[in-house]
Amino acid sequence: MAYVKYILKKLIQIVVITFLVSLLVFFSLRLNPTSPLTVIIGNKQSTPELQQQYTEQFDLDEPLLKQYIIWLKGIAHGDLGIDYVQKQPILNQIIDRIPITIGLVLFSTILGTVIAILIGVLAAMKRGTWIDSALSTLMLVISSIPTFVLSILAILFLSKYVPGYSFIGTYSNTAEFISRISVPGIIMAVGLVATLGRVTRSSMISQLQAPYMITAKAKGLGKFNKTFKHAFHNAVIPVLTVAGYMFAGAIGSTVLIEQIFSLPGIGGMLVTGIQQNNYPIVQVLVLVMLVSYLIMSFVVDILYAVVDPRVEMK
Repeated sequence: MAYVKYILKKLIQIVVITFLVSLLVFFSLRLNPTSPLTVIIGNKQSTPELQQQYTEQFDLDEPLLKQYIIWLKGIAHGDLGIDYVQKQPILNQIIDRIPITIGLVLFSTILGTVIAILIGVLAAMKRGTWIDSALSTLMLVISSIPTFVLSILAILFLSKYVPGYSFIGTYSNTAEFISRISVPGIIMAVGLVATLGRVTRSSMISQLQAPYMITAKAKGLGKFNKTFKHAFHNAVIPVLTVAGYMFAGAIGSTVLIEQIFSLPGIGGMLVTGIQQNNYPIVQVLVLVMLVSYLIMSFVVDILYAVVDPRVEMK
């Protein structure tokens, strides 16, 4: 029963937060002095007939509150609207671009989590030694380097030492896809390693010093068994939980990476929409990123409780 109450509570929170953010984004964008008609008409010859056509097509003759309600009703029915610039359905554009973003996030999260766990466990096992100090210092240094700096350094390095490598190309097959997202994915993974590595180290040390480890030692278990059969199982739970939250937040982090590496994903689409004052694109993508984060966080909470029964749903 507690699970059902918790799930219902979280779902209501997701709906309320999404509604409030949609309200804020929709009306704050309308504070922009640039007229929607200016964006819609673009370089075309503006005529009264053309203005009237677009005004009716995009419901610009309606009060703002009614425009908001029309927009929400459309979203509820799977219609995300038409963008002002290309005059194309936004849903189709998202479907075309979202594989790049999801692939980038999955690649970086999996890679970063695996490396972070290996580094964190090694640092914990060698606690107090030069290996622990070196790994801890490395994670601290990595965490202090901004993502855009790492991106620029990677571009300069590859341009000089790998002249055949191109950041721009097609995504017609799996090999091409992996090739395009590998470098930006590695850069995103670096940030994950710095954070998750320290979480893993701290969690492992906590488990190794726990009272139940004394019992394991009394049973005569070897160091390998004692560490990986007992400590690691409990230590990895909070690590995977943090990794899940970071995966949820990484969707928003792709905005900068996709822009730097010219990846045709959701992040780059959002930046272009902001630059063009393309309100429908911006408001929809902000909602998509928000809802993705909320749902992923919700899923992580549920899985955490399933994996660790000691966690209470409140």
